[in-house]
Amino acid sequence: MSTCDEYKPLLSGLLDGELTSEEVSKVNEHLIRCSACRGEYEELQKETSQLDSLSIREPQDEALEAFWRLPYGKMVRNSGLFLMIGGYLSFLCYGLVKFFTDDSEMLFGKFSVAAMVIGSVVVFGIVIIERVISYKTDPYKEVER
Repeated sequence: MSTCDEYKPLLSGLLDGELTSEEVSKVNEHLIRCSACRGEYEELQKETSQLDSLSIREPQDEALEAFWRLPYGKMVRNSGLFLMIGGYLSFLCYGLVKFFTDDSEMLFGKFSVAAMVIGSVVVFGIVIIERVISYKTDPYKEVER
């Protein structure tokens, strides 16, 4: 059984043609003698032929890059980002107005709005600082991506 443990990892390599000629001959000799490994090899062959019969088309890198370079793709991304940030900022502005003008607002609401504003300023500040630092130290900034 210890020899089977030695040969089982090589079965998929045999199917894929990734073994050296010496390894192929050793695995084939073992398959002739061992019916358990031969059965596992035949099962792997059957599964491989079923997988090979599937037709899966994956987009090529060029197609994806072309999609991201399209003008409407950039417009959609930028408009979505603008709407998201604009909505968040308008919500914060509304909260700030309520924070400063409405005396009936509960203290918990005022603390919540203050926490949101402070948290947003901290997060946006950190993102901007990290972007500036990474841009300054990026050795590949002249490389076209």
